[in-house]
Formats: sequence, structure tokens, C-alpha cells
Amino acid sequence: MKLNDRKITILQAIIHDYIQTAEPIGSRTLSKKYDLGISPATIRNEMSDLEELGFLKQPHTSAGRIPSDKAYRLYVDDLMEIKRIAEYHKQQMKSDLLKKFGEVEQLLQYSSKIISQLTNYTSVVLASHIKENKIKHVQLVPIDSENIVAVLVTETGIVKNPILRVNEKINSQTLERISNIINAKIQGKTIKEIESEIILSIKSEMSEFQDLVQTIFPDLFSGVEANDELELFMSGATNIFNFPEYNDLLKAKSFLKMLEEKQILTSLITSSSDSGLTISIGNENTCEEAKECSLVTATYKLDGNVVGWLSVIGPTRMDYSNVTGVMLQVSQYINDLLRKRYK
Repeated sequence: MKLNDRKITILQAIIHDYIQTAEPIGSRTLSKKYDLGISPATIRNEMSDLEELGFLKQPHTSAGRIPSDKAYRLYVDDLMEIKRIAEYHKQQMKSDLLKKFGEVEQLLQYSSKIISQLTNYTSVVLASHIKENKIKHVQLVPIDSENIVAVLVTETGIVKNPILRVNEKINSQTLERISNIINAKIQGKTIKEIESEIILSIKSEMSEFQDLVQTIFPDLFSGVEANDELELFMSGATNIFNFPEYNDLLKAKSFLKMLEEKQILTSLITSSSDSGLTISIGNENTCEEAKECSLVTATYKLDGNVVGWLSVIGPTRMDYSNVTGVMLQVSQYINDLLRKRYK
């Protein structure tokens, strides 16, 4: 059965009402609250049809109806109007992000806070693996007679500091020369692109430091990759307690446990499409812990490559219109800042 205009109008009213109240709604209440121009009996019949079609659910026998995941999917795909952020908030947000743009991590941490404040949900921001980022600089620095640290900086401001063990004390001048040779060969490349030919070329130019090369090179990039986890920034974890469906302590505990599981979170967020903004609703989510949640995720890019994700997590009756507007605006600002900074 195809949804006619009347069914769509009723469904929109139910979705809007449930997002605002978290209460099931019946035909009589719907008729009183919304000027639909039809009788409660007609509304009741249409609601029965919508339930048969899988767009509405009845949580209790005597209760009204609530939207299903299928209804929210129709809403976000075809019916929703994205809420525009007030110009004042847009300018304030842009100014604040610019002030915080010392390093990428600082920018992302602040972005997470902004998103949570503007949506009232939990926000998670992820920075991509370092091996996907181009290397800007490597500096070898002595720590003591047995250890040196390799300070590796990417073009997006990510810094890694693997500790490398050596057999002898090496002075700063020698490490400076070695750092210069390495930088000449690998600047502008990702760790993925540093193939064996490049490593052999570096080693041949450092023949006078053969013992040192044999000691540190096996661990230089492998050490970075071994510790290469996604950076995760989260804000508003306890916002979930503002929603009545999470008055159930078991449900709230399950949600908070999911937030503690970094692997689950990153898997959920990074599985989204890299083309703009994606919304996954309830049972569309891949893990059991998120079956009663919705995620709105946007990517941010550098040189056309995804270097991170912004995500909002909340109940399926999320205010998708507002969240989508916020996410599109924040991701646009971050993309603009990254492009100007690292072009």
C-alpha cells in the first residue's frame, strides 16, 4: 500500500509529537493537538493502516502508537526539513573553533563539546589513524644512553612519540643528521606509502651509521603503527539521563557501557559512508548495544581523504532536524579550517 498525503501528514505529526514528548499518542489526542482536518475515527483507521505497514508500533495494548525505525527512516530520507542554526550561533561557533585551532586534537576536542551543547546528546569525534596521514616531520631526540624518542608529526598535527632502544649513547648532532636524511625521503608520504625501496634508500645514505640503522629502523614505523589507535573525544555522556526512555537503569547502564567500549564505538562510527552525512537508526546499527540508538555521523577530509568522523549518539526519537543542521555546519567549518591550514 502506497502512503497517500493524509497518511504522511498523520505520520509526520506522530513523529514530531513523539520526538518532543516521548509519549505514545492516540487518535483523539492527535486530533485535538494538530489541525488535521479529519475526524478521530478517520485518524484511527489511518493509524491502523500505518501500523500494518510497519510505520507505527503499539508499546502497550491500551496505549497510543509510536514511530518505528521504518518511520524514522522515511522521515529523515524524504520528509525532514533541516533546522538552520541561528546566524549568531554560527558566527560564534566559527570564531570559537578558530581560536581553538592550535593543534588538530584541540580543535576536535572542542568540536565534540560544541556538538554536545547544541544538540543535547552525546557526541563522539574520531581522528583517523596516523598511517593515513602524510608525514610532515621526524625528529630523533636522545633521552639517555639507551633510548631515543622519535617525534613524528603529520600534516594534520597528529604527534606520535615512539621510544626506540639503542646500544650506545648517540649525540644530538648525529641524530640531527639522521633526522634530516629521513625527512628528505619521507616528507609528504603516508606510513602506508613508505615501501621497502624508500627504507633501503635511506639506509644506503646512512652507511656510516649502519649499527644504529639496524637497531632503530625495524622499530621506527612499526612502533608508530603498533600504537596507532584512533583518537577519540567524547562530550555529554550523561546527557542520556535527560531522556525518559533511559529512566530504566538497565537501559542506561547498557548505553554507558557501550560508550566505554572504544572498539564498539569506533566500529559503529567508521562504518558510515565517507560521502557527507549518514544517519543510522535503531536496528540498522551493526552492534546489539546500539539497536535502540540512532547515530548521525559526518566526516571531515583533507585532500579528499577522510581523516576523521563527527558523530552524535542518542535515542531513536532523536531531533534529527536539529542534529543534522548542527553536524553539517560543524563539519563544514572543520573542513574549511583544515583546508586553509594544510593546503
